[in-house]
Amino acid sequence: MDAKLFKEAKRYIPGGVNSPVRSFKAVGSSPVFIKRAKGSKIYSEDNRRFIDYCMSWGALLLGHSNPQVIREVKKAVVRGTSYGAATKIEIEFAKAICRAVPSIERLRLVSSGTEAAMSAVRLARAYTKKNKIVKFKECYHGHSDSFLAGRSAGAPKSLEETVISLDYNNLGQVQDAFSRDNDIAGVIVEPIAANTGLILPEKGFLEGLRGITKQCGALLIFDEVITGFRFCFAGIQKVFKISPDLTCLGKIVGGGFPLAAFGGKKEIMEMLAPLGSVYQAGTLSGNPVAVSAGLQTLKMLKRNGFYEGLVRKSEGFYREMDNLIGKSRQPLRLNRYGSMFHFGFEDKKQFAIFFHLLLAKGVYLSPAGDEVCFLSAAHTNEDLKYTLKAIDYALGVIASEAKQSQKRDCFVADAPRNDKVVSKR
Repeated sequence: MDAKLFKEAKRYIPGGVNSPVRSFKAVGSSPVFIKRAKGSKIYSEDNRRFIDYCMSWGALLLGHSNPQVIREVKKAVVRGTSYGAATKIEIEFAKAICRAVPSIERLRLVSSGTEAAMSAVRLARAYTKKNKIVKFKECYHGHSDSFLAGRSAGAPKSLEETVISLDYNNLGQVQDAFSRDNDIAGVIVEPIAANTGLILPEKGFLEGLRGITKQCGALLIFDEVITGFRFCFAGIQKVFKISPDLTCLGKIVGGGFPLAAFGGKKEIMEMLAPLGSVYQAGTLSGNPVAVSAGLQTLKMLKRNGFYEGLVRKSEGFYREMDNLIGKSRQPLRLNRYGSMFHFGFEDKKQFAIFFHLLLAKGVYLSPAGDEVCFLSAAHTNEDLKYTLKAIDYALGVIASEAKQSQKRDCFVADAPRNDKVVSKR
């Protein structure tokens, strides 16, 4: 059924999907089409059930269709789906974020992480009266032109002159860029790079960015669209004890709805219209249904023991996976931090094989070797035990195939050779 639906989708939607990674191109097959979801499970159009570790790319920390979130959403929908006007619930939501994240004194709501990052960069340029932005090749900040300069057709060539793309964890490159150029408005970074595998910041890297930007009159922007509220009731900046000038949030704070935000110091944020000259607007920004979902999610995440329980569950899961990987002797590394993990295969083809072996067993990973996977509060011990069995099976198959391949290579290498030239008649 998936192949048939995909063929039909491609007749009307470019590539058959509304976001590229969903196409399963990275793993070489037709995508699974999802009909419904509940808790830790997703269900396909042909009624297959999968334990989901993509979790809407990390947005669903409480799991799919959380009953308490759905209850608040239903109440909001009955009152109205969109007003295009100010609401009281927006104040409650903004207050909750500002209280949770000390570096955020003022907050503006938008509908996507791309909007949040794009707006934060525009604000940095206006506040510093400088033009250039430093970003890192391993980080993803959405699909606005500034972030795709040099990487995507359609991004204006002129933008390449205003975007300095460096290597993540290379503080020397950052120091060199600032020493040669006094027109840098800011540095934007994922505190944990989670779109090119899972790369943790080396000791001193983020602290160095904070020091350099302060010294040079530039802003430090943390893109916490993925990391915000995933590891604690705040951004990862609380864990790392670094205070950026601006922060981008998304995914988890939307409770499964299109909702994101950017915020920071009062004097910077008040440059936004209607107070200042930096224009930013959106018909659906602060949508009451999305904000209802987000606010209820925040209330639930704030409960005592939520994150501690999630960490215990995650660490136990990883210990068992480490054992399985060690037993399999496959060139695979399990990268992880908190409830976020990544299967680091040396070869993307190997990941594709691994992905499909698990998919056949009813385990759904993020469908690309560069993307991370996520645990949620909805994943049960039974889910994790079953997943470990599936991983053991998949690694066993891969190990067996590797041995067979080695045997075939040895057979070819050891085969008798006939170097005698036979003339053709």
